Amino acid sequence: MLMSDEEFMRLYGPRFEAALAEARRYVDDPAILRREVDAQAALADRSRLMVPKPDQFTYRMMNYRGFTRFPERLKNNILARDESRSEECLSLPFMMDVEPVSRCNFRCIMCATVKREGKPKPDLSLEDFKRFMDRNPQLMEVKIQGVGEPLLNRDLFGMIEYATARDTWVRTTVNGSLLHVDDNFKRLVDSGIGEVQTSFDGATKEVFEHIRAGADFDQIVKNLTALNAYVAGKDRDHTRMWVLLQSNNRHQLLDFIRMAARMGFRRMTYSVVLTGWGEENSFSDLKVRPFTEQEESRILELAEREGVEVSVWNCTDRFRIGNPATLCPVPFSRAFIGSDLRILPCGTIGHYDDVNFGHALAFRETWNSPTYRQFRRAHLEGRIPSFCRECYSLEEGL
Repeated sequence: MLMSDEEFMRLYGPRFEAALAEARRYVDDPAILRREVDAQAALADRSRLMVPKPDQFTYRMMNYRGFTRFPERLKNNILARDESRSEECLSLPFMMDVEPVSRCNFRCIMCATVKREGKPKPDLSLEDFKRFMDRNPQLMEVKIQGVGEPLLNRDLFGMIEYATARDTWVRTTVNGSLLHVDDNFKRLVDSGIGEVQTSFDGATKEVFEHIRAGADFDQIVKNLTALNAYVAGKDRDHTRMWVLLQSNNRHQLLDFIRMAARMGFRRMTYSVVLTGWGEENSFSDLKVRPFTEQEESRILELAEREGVEVSVWNCTDRFRIGNPATLCPVPFSRAFIGSDLRILPCGTIGHYDDVNFGHALAFRETWNSPTYRQFRRAHLEGRIPSFCRECYSLEEGL
């Protein structure tokens, strides 16, 4: 069961009051936070590739504003960061993935859409999104994205605006093909979104259109260039080029940095995580090894020369059973909401017709339901469900 306010204040009262005072201090005087962020950036290790992070000033300021407006959000955050992993959670997730649409205008060779049969799920409506957000004030961050192309849902901008008006950080990933339609590239930035990630998996027309079937490389390059030109007049970086490395494009490792600079990106991330969408050994022929030290040095050198901040998302060290600390954190701290309002434990489960943990509008009641407790217990006991196994290094026989 979730912890009551009375029990929370008994255990965490002084810590909560101190954190709330700190949040109010930053909100009242943003210059204090700006100096801290700049000082931390100056001390950053630039000798190796780091994990991607959002614009730290904007991200943290939105968190602090949310804490002052929604004290229950701060309480949940304190509790979530303090509790250990167990079958029953005392806090709710403060980050979630919400899928606005499950249909797509591409047929990428490594995506769940090429494996899924039947009709896509209904699009998420703005009213249902609002109801979900209203019932989950603890949310600090929402990734409005799933299997489909977010810009196919005409309510996307309204969803972003509603969430950001509640001081919830929002990010999404688009394929770039629809940015020129109705000035979507401007509307996306002006919606208040925290970060727009754009998938770009080929540095040449031939490679790009092979991986992203149905794409027009030239149009997408034009769209992304226009997006970044519009962002250049704003007060911060909104965009990030996201490269999913695979056997078809790894030879273009350095070319991606040059393409990012050409299109006006100032941030780019290599992802070395190619999921099988819940199926072991799926897409195994596309998966690649991580960088060598020599490759990393060449990447950093070129990135500095081109003026692009390059990071890497790499989960080659798989989760392990036997110790709660090495288990996947998602069952204990995060969830995926499908466009049909179905609760799924993770967004990397591509075939989710047979997986349903409950209804999103009853999420608070579902988070510690028998289904969820059984799911967490299986992880804690090393009985990893079949759709989670590709992310684990399992002992023989499990």
